[in-house]
Amino acid sequence: MNKFLININGELFNEENAKISVFDRGFLYGDSVYEATRTFNRKAFRIDHHLDRLFSSAQKIELIPSYSKSEILENINQTIKASAHENILLRIILTRGTNSDLGLDPQLASVNNLIIISKAIAPNPDWWLKDGVSMVFYQKTTNTRGSLPKTGNYQENILAYKNAATKGAYDAIMINTDGHITESTTSNIWIIKDGILLTPPLADGVLNGLTRKTLIELAHREKISFKEQSLTKADFFSASECFITSTTRNLVPVTKVEGNPIGTGLPGQKTIELLKMYLEFVAKT
Repeated sequence: MNKFLININGELFNEENAKISVFDRGFLYGDSVYEATRTFNRKAFRIDHHLDRLFSSAQKIELIPSYSKSEILENINQTIKASAHENILLRIILTRGTNSDLGLDPQLASVNNLIIISKAIAPNPDWWLKDGVSMVFYQKTTNTRGSLPKTGNYQENILAYKNAATKGAYDAIMINTDGHITESTTSNIWIIKDGILLTPPLADGVLNGLTRKTLIELAHREKISFKEQSLTKADFFSASECFITSTTRNLVPVTKVEGNPIGTGLPGQKTIELLKMYLEFVAKT
C-alpha cells in the first residue's frame, strides 16, 4: 500500500509516480513557500488561516501566485476526498515554477507549481505526555527579524535539528543574534514562569504558527495570564514548565533542556491542561 498521496497541479499520484522537473525553482533554489496542516475527521484545520499565511509568505518573497486561494482550496479538498484516511498530514507547497533555463531570474518561470503531499497522521507517542522530550539550544547566524515567511529554504533549521540529533535530543531551541530565543526547528516554543504563559514575540524572528495563534486566542478567552516577550536561556532554566506547539503535533511537553530538568522534570500540570483545552477547541471546529 502506498504511504503518500500527492497532488501536483490538480493531478493525483502515489509516491512512485509523482514527479516535478529538475528545473523547478523550489528544487533549484528553495524558491517556494509552503504550509503544513492536518485534518481532523477529514476537515483541514483552520485552512483559511493557513492559506492566508501561504499568501503572506509569498508576498514577503515577491512570489506572485498564479493560483487563487479558492483554487488551492479546491486542490486540497480533492486530495482529502481521495485519501483513504480520515486524519492526514497535508504539506501544501507553492513554487515559483519551472525555469526555462538555468539562472536566478524569477522571470524564467511564468507559472507556479502547486504540490500537495498527504499521508496518514499517527497519534502522538504516549511517552511524549508521560516523559516529555529533551531539547538543546542552537545559535543562529542569520539576523532575520520579524514574522518569518514559511519558505522552502530551511538550511539553518536543518543544521539546528542535525546538531540536536547528534546530541541525542528531540529538537533544537534556536537563539537569534541578540541572544533571544526564537522557536524550535518546526514549532513554536513556550514556557510557564511565575505562573505566566510566555512565548517569544514575532519581532524576534518567529514564525506566526497557527497553533501558536490559536493558543493565544484561547489564553485571552480563558483569561490565562499570558505575555509575548523576549526570552533568554536563563528564562528556560528558571521556568516551571516548557512545551512546543505545531499544527501536526498539537502541544508537546519539554521536560529537559541541555540536560537540565525543567521544573520537576516531568510534563507540567498546566501544559496538560492547555493541551486538553486546545484539543477540546479543535474538536468543535
